[in-house]
Amino acid sequence: MNDIDTETLGWELIGWDSDEQAAHVTGLNRVEILRIRDLFRGRDDDFLETAVYEVPPALYSAMRSAIPHLEFREGLEYQIGGFRLSV
Repeated sequence: MNDIDTETLGWELIGWDSDEQAAHVTGLNRVEILRIRDLFRGRDDDFLETAVYEVPPALYSAMRSAIPHLEFREGLEYQIGGFRLSV
């Protein structure tokens, strides 16, 4: 693992509409990221913090199993990624 301070990170699952507007946003925490990060086999980072990752429909069920409150809305394209929190 790398030396990322996850206390200063936040994550979002964002559903984009056909106009490229963020139509559905769900905040995620470190524990939730740890539950799903291994679903993203092509990732270059331990905590999905350095890039935005596409979430294909094939992952929706596995992600909902790991994080039951997740919702995926029809017609949206989803991505997940981390960002530095304001301190």
